Amino acid sequence: MGLTEQLGHPDPRQREAAARRVALRVWEPEAEEAIGAALVRAAGAETEPGALAAQLDALPAVEAGLTDGDLHRLGLVRSDSPVLARLLARAGRLQISAPVRPSGAATLAVVRCLRGAPRTGLWLRTPDGAWTVLERIELYGRAADRLDSGCTGRVLLSGPGARGLGEWERLDADPRPRECVRGLRAPDPRVRALAAAGAADAAGAAGTGGTGGTGGAGGTGGATGTGGAAAPVVDPEAGRMLCAALARAAVAETDPAALESELAALLGLAPFLGPPHLALLHALDAATLPARPRTYLDALLRPGRTG
Repeated sequence: MGLTEQLGHPDPRQREAAARRVALRVWEPEAEEAIGAALVRAAGAETEPGALAAQLDALPAVEAGLTDGDLHRLGLVRSDSPVLARLLARAGRLQISAPVRPSGAATLAVVRCLRGAPRTGLWLRTPDGAWTVLERIELYGRAADRLDSGCTGRVLLSGPGARGLGEWERLDADPRPRECVRGLRAPDPRVRALAAAGAADAAGAAGTGGTGGTGGAGGTGGATGTGGAAAPVVDPEAGRMLCAALARAAVAETDPAALESELAALLGLAPFLGPPHLALLHALDAATLPARPRTYLDALLRPGRTG
């Protein structure tokens, strides 16, 4: 029985076991999409609490294969899930619906949510690449902790990056992980190398975001009220998604420069490496690698390595 079939098995114990298997390995992109769709169907219809918890917990392992439609549909029926809330926050996209205006050191804006469900404390990237923090959300004059897809609300954005926003411009929750995953699947090795370097840059942002991050449902970390100057810290689930994409790219890599970038990025993301990623890397033959990639691989596979 295949995994997607087991996720739809009549026995809830089988469905729960299938969901727990999802996080045990790194999946190829096509399988990731198929398993993600099967998980969404299963979690949307599940009636047994243990199986449902396992299905929701498995979603981040195939996050790169989930579509916006998958997340939206599941959010309608599982709105109380913290795991799903983090996924929806990371998929967040807002569009400015009216001229922005300053409010002290912050900026007031009317926005419409185009995708996901951004939450207070979430870092957002402006069209010119600046960062801002979603400090407050108001719906119908009342404070809210999130803005669901299709809804319009008033928001307070911290940092100078929001001051120049124009009507119809968009704000995206940290798009770097998704951009890197797409780039690592590109046929051009130069694009793969650049995507790996982007993942390394995202990992390098850890520790720069300050100390006041939410760490909660928004899941992005970082400090609010910092003026939007620093990039947000990569959260653990996004870090594991990057590790899966980098490890998958590294074992199939034929270009030495791209391989070096991919292994270097994995070192930068070492705190997020887990057994499924390391199992893939063990397939690489260190003896055939150039000196620098071999050094990186040895460091990644060193017994007793700590992140």
